[in-house]
Amino acid sequence: MSEARWVAVPPSTPDLPATDLAVALDWRGRTAVLAVAGEIDLVSAPEFAEVVDVVLAGGPEKLVVDLREVTFFCSAGLQVLAAAHRRLAERALRVVSDSAVTSGPLRTTGLDTWIGVHATVDEALE
Repeated sequence: MSEARWVAVPPSTPDLPATDLAVALDWRGRTAVLAVAGEIDLVSAPEFAEVVDVVLAGGPEKLVVDLREVTFFCSAGLQVLAAAHRRLAERALRVVSDSAVTSGPLRTTGLDTWIGVHATVDEALE
């Protein structure tokens, strides 16, 4: 198991304002665990998408996205997860959420029928 490190995600272009988004990646065998903290909004979603793309380029069998430290989650974040789901095998994308901020939009849109929503990382890894 590797040690996860929080890294602030800078905007992809200097014209964008700074985002309050941090990520940490931890590989557990062939599973990538991506922990995200901060706000996933219209400004930060492109950076979130870039991080997910880099992780997926590493060829994980499963991707666990831990959203427990996310304080705001909009439809742009849902689009990032939906795109990741399309690139992975069925049920290979799993989301960790313990709040309505992130699990609510997944359930409201029905994405939770394709993307497993779990309360803990350990549960998502099973």
